[in-house]
Amino acid sequence: MNQDMLNQLKDIIVNELDVNLKREDINESASLFEEGIGLDSVTIMEFISLIEANFSIQFSDEELDFKQFKDLNTLAGFVASKTAAA
Repeated sequence: MNQDMLNQLKDIIVNELDVNLKREDINESASLFEEGIGLDSVTIMEFISLIEANFSIQFSDEELDFKQFKDLNTLAGFVASKTAAA
């Protein structure tokens, strides 16, 4: 997995979302949702918008499948594939 991509996603979570997390507290294999990192549906939508802006990509409606947002490792791989294709 691309550690740079993971770090960039962690930075977005810590610095740009209204969450009370430190970078070192984010488990890359924990769920992004409430039972893991704790992002709710509103925060996930904000996170998606920030990813699109930071990486100059667009998610299609079909790509907004929760499987892509299972955890940070999965999301980082997905974003890396989108940026490589862009």
